[in-house]
Amino acid sequence: MNPVIVTDVRYRMSLPIIRALGREKLSVICAERTICDRKAALGFYSKYSSENTLLTDAAEDVDGFIEDLKALCEKQTQRPVVIPVGIATLLAMCGRREEISAFADVALPSLESIELANDKSRLIPFADELGVPVPQTTFIKDSESIEAFSARTAYPAVIKLPRGEMLGLAPDDRYKIVGSPEEFIACYKKFSSLDDSILVQQYIKGDGYGVSAVFDKTGEPLEIFCHHRLREYPATGGPSCFCESADMPELADYAVKLLKALGWTGVAMVEFKGNPDDGFYLMEINPRFWGSSGLAPNSGCNIPLALYRASRGETATPYSTFKPNYKVGHKMRFLLQDLLSFSAYIKKSSNKLRFALSFLAGLLNPMISDGVLDIRDLRSSAQYLRQALKKTDSIVR
Repeated sequence: MNPVIVTDVRYRMSLPIIRALGREKLSVICAERTICDRKAALGFYSKYSSENTLLTDAAEDVDGFIEDLKALCEKQTQRPVVIPVGIATLLAMCGRREEISAFADVALPSLESIELANDKSRLIPFADELGVPVPQTTFIKDSESIEAFSARTAYPAVIKLPRGEMLGLAPDDRYKIVGSPEEFIACYKKFSSLDDSILVQQYIKGDGYGVSAVFDKTGEPLEIFCHHRLREYPATGGPSCFCESADMPELADYAVKLLKALGWTGVAMVEFKGNPDDGFYLMEINPRFWGSSGLAPNSGCNIPLALYRASRGETATPYSTFKPNYKVGHKMRFLLQDLLSFSAYIKKSSNKLRFALSFLAGLLNPMISDGVLDIRDLRSSAQYLRQALKKTDSIVR
């Protein structure tokens, strides 16, 4: 089988990708940027990596990155597949996908599609026109003061930077829930110093749900996977630290409709929030692999392999005939982050004893997988644990 190059292997979400592909007997080449400390490249420690290499940072020098990637591909005995993990690498590759296609197999969206998906100020009206439910969204009016904008806003509200990921911001730095005009003004001024495009949305009650998909080069979904975010860290709206696979056909339909309208190719995760009583609303599109990427292969849905197949030119049957085939209700955690979330969740629990016992039972349940830690890949798991403990120690102090 043709080898596969996985980029940006310093990210924890790269490990499930490497493992899912390696367990399919694929030769996995792990690539990281030249300015990265090799010790930070988690993928370099995986037993499923057949080769570790450094490439010019795509965020700093796209031409240099393309030259390095081409040289790496051309030295392989078979034409490789390239799977980008980080947003900077993805954007660089989408902008040069025709050039890259001359020496590697890729399944990438157009740069126009990814820019629209990444900009919530454009995505929200685009989705609304398609009939995909979106939160009520407002923008500051011409010549309107921030104070006047805050006075006409219903609370709680969410202030977002529509292009936050493209600015390199972490999830909890891209938006903030505010409960008063005073909080609104302070947050709006802070965000305005980062970007002049800011949107304000109604606060949606409920849980987060994700619809992950891989679209082939004809625009049909080759694989679809749904998950439910059970806990987050930080609990105010950070990345998922405890989640489970789910069956959400209505949300899958919305996600497919949206991605088809974008002319999507490759991988994406469409995020919704809500509840069955009040409905579900579109939050964002993540145009790359997401933090809880390991849940899909752990549940029997090999999203990384589906992206490999799409890159190689495999096509899907029409969506009307698609039937998901994975275990629903499989749970996964990120151990350290989930432990750190405990205090916040027990404080807001109506039955603290029941929550504590349930939390403890989960910790002792061997059927709940971890998002990174894996005894079948001990060296990379140990390295992740060392890095995470250093960060956790600084947080605790």
